[in-house]
Amino acid sequence: MKKFLLVLVSVCLAAVIFICGCSTNGKDGRDGIDGQNVTIEEVYKKYVDEYGEISYEEFLLKIFSYTNEELDELTGLKSRINKSLMSGVTILSRFGYSMKGGISILPSSYTVYNVYTGSGAILWLDKDAGDAYVVTNCHVIYDDTADSVFCNDIRLYLYGQDESGVNYKVTKNQIRDYSSYDIIDDENYCIKAEVIGASVNYDIALLKVSGSDVLKRSNAAVAEFSDDFDVTVGETVYTIGNASGEGMSSSSGIVSKDSEYITLTMSSEEEEYLSNDDYISYRVMRITAPINHGNSGGALYNLKGKIIGIVNAKDEDEGVDNMGYALPGKSVNMLLGLMYDNYKANGFKMKSGGGVDKALIGITTEISDSYSRFNENTAVAEIVHQVKVNDVSSNPAKGKLEQGDYLKSAEILGSDGTVKLERFDITRDYYLREAMLSVRKGDKVKLTVERGGQTIDLELVFDSDKYFTHVD
Repeated sequence: MKKFLLVLVSVCLAAVIFICGCSTNGKDGRDGIDGQNVTIEEVYKKYVDEYGEISYEEFLLKIFSYTNEELDELTGLKSRINKSLMSGVTILSRFGYSMKGGISILPSSYTVYNVYTGSGAILWLDKDAGDAYVVTNCHVIYDDTADSVFCNDIRLYLYGQDESGVNYKVTKNQIRDYSSYDIIDDENYCIKAEVIGASVNYDIALLKVSGSDVLKRSNAAVAEFSDDFDVTVGETVYTIGNASGEGMSSSSGIVSKDSEYITLTMSSEEEEYLSNDDYISYRVMRITAPINHGNSGGALYNLKGKIIGIVNAKDEDEGVDNMGYALPGKSVNMLLGLMYDNYKANGFKMKSGGGVDKALIGITTEISDSYSRFNENTAVAEIVHQVKVNDVSSNPAKGKLEQGDYLKSAEILGSDGTVKLERFDITRDYYLREAMLSVRKGDKVKLTVERGGQTIDLELVFDSDKYFTHVD
């Protein structure tokens, strides 16, 4: 595919010189001035003036030799970005902290507040009822030093209604030795939300909006997840988020690494009080799209306008540029489904402490070999893992899988026999582990393994609560 989005300006300049045959300031253009403000629309207009009417799409095909697919990406990207803005939300989380005082003429206890910013994406919407579900990062609505660990004052603002000082104001007051913040003047734009699912170990939260008048009269849209497990290095992506708390905006870049692990802490405690258990490893993709504070929880999109990740971190080390991170979209989507099912099974209440009940096969695995190959059909360099069973510790794997088995492929069926996850090759070590997020009680996992040079098909039935474990 041509890298037309990156070289468009220079190509436009070349087209002007080629078509017009002259420059506009009496020079030959070598000083670069002629091309500084040239747009593709100006080139198109000049072409029409010179050669007659032609559609914009025909012009692009004729001059730049784009394929229909490339043309669709070029002309459709702007509209996709702007549609994505309509499903994005700015998030303000207001936490309270109880303090104790020692001055007799003042109350012995009082509360101060802090306000944090983040982003989210609308995944489901009933505009007539004013109801919605929104995804964000857990760390956007979580503070283990606050009175309520999961925020109970969450406010969402739609694109065009999220400008600080216009649609809402954050005020600062001094209460004794502490600064306290509040959110005011947002009655016409604020959408109240509650946490119905949250996982510290996955850094994902699911928010629910009920009966919002703001949503009822809005033009809000719904974002959709991509169904692909993987992304491709070099793939063009864009983010939608509340960068630096300045309201919804977009930034673009590429996927620079399709899968890696980063270690973070979600705790707000002072660093000297943290233990190794406070640090968590997350599987992420690395991106070059600029990420700033406030982008957390915002969606990462591909050129088709589908969510392929949820932005959750950036590398802030000195001398490091353009290293942002996003949690993989396919896994997030399965996790959100699990969160909702757990919420429903608990009487439409989030379990105390959050987390999810996840299915476990009862094995540990290791990568016995790892290599790369270039796929000529897709022009993609693929990493391949040979995943080997290291130990069989519990059911439902006991008596079915054996140490030394090589995992080759899997399929997940619902309790009614319907296909929940189509058969996929286990060519990466995390495929099966993350696919387990889609398994519920009564479901079946069909595995194909290689054992002693023979291919064997196995079926694991998750018919017991013992096969599920709680993950915070």
